[in-house]
Amino acid sequence: MEDERVVASSAGNRLLSSTPHAATPTNNGNMNLPPPPGHPLATYVVQVPKDQIYRVPPPENDDIVKRHREAAKAKGKKSKGNFSTFLLWFVVVLLLIGVIIGGTLTAIYFMYTPIAPKFSVTKLNVKQQKQGSAPTYHVTLKAKNLNEKMGIQYKSDEDGANLIFWTKNLGYGNFPGLKQEVGDSSNINIKIHGLKGKTVPPNVQKSISDKKTKRQISLKLKIESPLVFNVWILKLWKKDLDVKCEFRVSTMAQGTKILSQKCKTAMS
Repeated sequence: MEDERVVASSAGNRLLSSTPHAATPTNNGNMNLPPPPGHPLATYVVQVPKDQIYRVPPPENDDIVKRHREAAKAKGKKSKGNFSTFLLWFVVVLLLIGVIIGGTLTAIYFMYTPIAPKFSVTKLNVKQQKQGSAPTYHVTLKAKNLNEKMGIQYKSDEDGANLIFWTKNLGYGNFPGLKQEVGDSSNINIKIHGLKGKTVPPNVQKSISDKKTKRQISLKLKIESPLVFNVWILKLWKKDLDVKCEFRVSTMAQGTKILSQKCKTAMS
């Protein structure tokens, strides 16, 4: 049989040849294989385009991928650890700030806890135009600020003062406004107006009218006033003042003397 050969082009044609020889390489590097037994000698050369050749990556590439994955996992764990640490420190700082603020407020509370002022009755003067008319009672109080770090501002209160004999109201008066610095003592003059159209209690009238015999009288004075405790320009506390003074005078005529007294002060 004559030799037959088909030379394939670089585009991928097949090369056919008939030869009795063993496999020989061709000029373009392909190998001519001998035909199987019982068949005419022929060689088939198949060229596959380069972009259709599939390769298995070498083992070292797998190691590189593993290293990258482990590095990514380690980085993720490190990021989570950093966030947990940051969160822990943030909570600790907040707790420290809370403790500092709480301690400061507690110290301020104990250092600047308001103390009620101390009152005492120092003078009483009664004026009456004619017997049976409504008298005017002039009461003088002494108020002392017992606070060592805070001043006191007394707010004026209309009808904040009330003078009582036994269970009878003798009249009402305005409590004047006043400012006191730390440790100050001040005199407060209160003008009590007798109740018009009301009969003056007989014992009170006798004590006012009797010029010769001094008749002792026991009286009660009630005072209500808003208070403001301040440090410089800072107003720290607002309280309602409630004062009750029980006192006994030698007479309600001229030359009145305070024989005894007891004043109680409360704040709310």
